[in-house]
Amino acid sequence: MLMPRGIARATVALLTLIFVTLSLGCASRYITPDSLYADDAEFSIDAESEILDTTEAREVLDVLYRYRQAVVEKDYGTLNELVSDDYYDNAGTTETTSDDYGRDELVSVLELTAQHADRIQMAVVVKGLEVKGERAHVDYEYDYAYQYEVGDQKTWDAGVDVNRLRLVREEDRWKIVGGL
Repeated sequence: MLMPRGIARATVALLTLIFVTLSLGCASRYITPDSLYADDAEFSIDAESEILDTTEAREVLDVLYRYRQAVVEKDYGTLNELVSDDYYDNAGTTETTSDDYGRDELVSVLELTAQHADRIQMAVVVKGLEVKGERAHVDYEYDYAYQYEVGDQKTWDAGVDVNRLRLVREEDRWKIVGGL
């Protein structure tokens, strides 16, 4: 049994519209490595990450981007603006609280770094990001190097590590609450 020509054309048009809509919907669903900060070789999105392209995700990534810039430039004013008053970190240990620190201690650490690090280099590769309501976290790998002086000799320390930056939305802005 053959369909009337008008119904066949309508069916083909409808199927084409559905296909195009689905294709376009998938095209920009995730943030791609070249869609953000492409001109900054020291900040990138991992090609295998699947970060939904939302306003919130872009805002959270911008905090990490600005954090990396502030560290490299030793811009502790910007760092202080990015950090919540509720900042708290356990320094990666759960069996003791002796190395835990909050906002006040973080300021001391930043001041110590400013006094002793002559140059800082840091490259970031974002591996994942999750936003749940007013909370978010970003998983990233970072390559770092910093130059400091011991006596009359300048020396470098360098390494690679992974981290999870935790954020909370405060007064319409994302602020860092842990993970520095």
